[in-house]
Amino acid sequence: MGRLQGKVVFLTGGGGVLGRASALRFAQEGARIAVVDMLKDKADETVHQIRANGGDALALEADVTDESAVQAAVAATVLQWGCLNTLFNNAGVMPHQDESVLEMDVQLWARIYAINVQGTALCCKYAIPHIIQAGGGAVVNMSSFMAFMGCIKPQDAYAASKGAIVALTHSLAVQFGKDNIRANAMCPGPIETEHVRQFFADPAARKLRLDRVPLGRFGQPEDVAELALFLASDAAGWLTGQAITLDGGISCNYFSVLE
Repeated sequence: MGRLQGKVVFLTGGGGVLGRASALRFAQEGARIAVVDMLKDKADETVHQIRANGGDALALEADVTDESAVQAAVAATVLQWGCLNTLFNNAGVMPHQDESVLEMDVQLWARIYAINVQGTALCCKYAIPHIIQAGGGAVVNMSSFMAFMGCIKPQDAYAASKGAIVALTHSLAVQFGKDNIRANAMCPGPIETEHVRQFFADPAARKLRLDRVPLGRFGQPEDVAELALFLASDAAGWLTGQAITLDGGISCNYFSVLE
């Protein structure tokens, strides 16, 4: 029996690289997945892959900043399967235009916060009551190691939004522990997606970043999926209110490699 056998998961950003890897992994462990994405064709592709492997999934189009769309997507999930056990707030943005506060674009800051923070909160607003009704479960929020670390190449709006998600996670854990709901945040370091590769397209920049990683490689989407699976599963049954850093050791490395 899989670690999420029979569980219903509401997973946002499910058409992206990390969301898709997590959705496929959850389905392998027996979960039924509501794959939510603002791009329906991307959600459909994830669902197609899940079903091709014998899993059960539903594609839902929703912008997490749109309260009525989030409410409708949660309702459609519960209508489909009769309950909701797990919320994985994976949807988020990390625009390349995000830089120092000294070059702040107010509209860009508002967009990043609307998706990363408000979107997470809206999904909690509508999903958590159903998780309570189901007798408890898990909330997994996608943060970043940048919630705790500064960078010489600043991404201030993104970092601030991810710090807010950690703070929200702490509050959720305290509020809903009595309802048998565990809330934890994932804080990945650089995961090797096409989007992240653009930050260090130059080989020298890539080497400089890799020199900071004690394990000698960037993270892979599957690394994120495995941590998300653990946090969603009963194996993490006494773990709540935590922000878990998944970065290959970057955050414990005081010096880069010296030649």
